[in-house]
Amino acid sequence: MSHFTAFEVPSYHKLLLPVDGGMVTYPTLEQKKAIIENTVGALHTMGYDCPKVGIVACVEKLNPKMPETVEGDALKQMNLRGEITGCIIEGPISYDCAVSKEIADFKGFESPCASDCDVLVAPNIHAGNLMGKMLTVTAGAKMAGFIVGAKCPIGMVSRGSTPEEKYLSIVLAAAAAR
Repeated sequence: MSHFTAFEVPSYHKLLLPVDGGMVTYPTLEQKKAIIENTVGALHTMGYDCPKVGIVACVEKLNPKMPETVEGDALKQMNLRGEITGCIIEGPISYDCAVSKEIADFKGFESPCASDCDVLVAPNIHAGNLMGKMLTVTAGAKMAGFIVGAKCPIGMVSRGSTPEEKYLSIVLAAAAAR
């Protein structure tokens, strides 16, 4: 099971889904694979054909001293080998390259996911939770969230969520349960 969140960010051209900021505390490589599979499966149910998944780190290059980049590269390789299907995975990718064409171009970062990610896989629960709270509190995003990977979706939002976010979470969970 993992936490699925979707954010409508005023400055981004589509829904943005940072995962997992609410359930899996320090996911292993295999757990990150499962988080991706859970998220992509829910997105397919909601009509996405091939979501773009970014494995977020603070840099875009593999650095053996940075586990987040090593795992990002490993997940990308799993995708290229067909071990994770139904999506395009880029990793490692920095947050700014994942959501900004200007920054990706400036850095010379070329990828089908650059500036067009649907999903951002956080290295741990802290990073995922911080991304979500920064998007809602300081960027004015609307949020919906629920648990995927169980027999049915389980609504789960922040304690500080608005009634609208709670309602949107129920609606999104229902869409994923179709």
